[in-house]
Amino acid sequence: MFITKRATNFFAVIFFLLLSNFSLAQSNELKGWSSVEYGFEINDLLKVDLSQHFRLKEDLNVVDTYITESEISYEPINKLTLLGQLRYYSRNDNSGGIQGFENMMRYRFGIEKKFNSNKFNFELRVAYQNRFSLDRKNRAKKRFRLRPLIELKMKDWSNNPKIYFEYFDEIEGNDQKAYRYGISKKINTTKSQSITLRYFYQKYKEKYSPNSSANIISLKYSFN
Repeated sequence: MFITKRATNFFAVIFFLLLSNFSLAQSNELKGWSSVEYGFEINDLLKVDLSQHFRLKEDLNVVDTYITESEISYEPINKLTLLGQLRYYSRNDNSGGIQGFENMMRYRFGIEKKFNSNKFNFELRVAYQNRFSLDRKNRAKKRFRLRPLIELKMKDWSNNPKIYFEYFDEIEGNDQKAYRYGISKKINTTKSQSITLRYFYQKYKEKYSPNSSANIISLKYSFN
């Protein structure tokens, strides 16, 4: 059985965090994100990931989004990576001006730097993204993203848990800001396959709309 005792303990931690957030703020929405990812290396410096995503919202009762994604990463210098990503969305708008699925695209460019120490690894990622509608004019969301991440070095763990914070700042539009606080754990099932479980709490602060928040559980299956 690939789910070890340590992985079970990790699941228990996520359940505790989820329960705590619900007890502190009953208005939090529960969302579920799942994805399948195929990755391959072109050479020692260049890697490509292709993935398909499925997301649920409104306490897992409503389909939120279907996403098809491609990402390329290039490491010109050791522990410094340049990232480029392209996404296609089929997004369910069941509360806005258009009822039904809206077609959208998003591109993102980023840079990631890693630092190692004896007790933990530190990673900093800075990115810019632009998401826009293919169905409606003048509907775009441009964001700056900043994500510091700490990988804890645990004795006898094949893949260490990661704790991260991410900040989003909308450059143009409704001046929306978002914050994520999360924890993730990767579990190797075989030499070339893995499952990543992630939990994070997300808070939106709006200038012209009510603030909102959500608990998000994410499951990703990866193979290469």
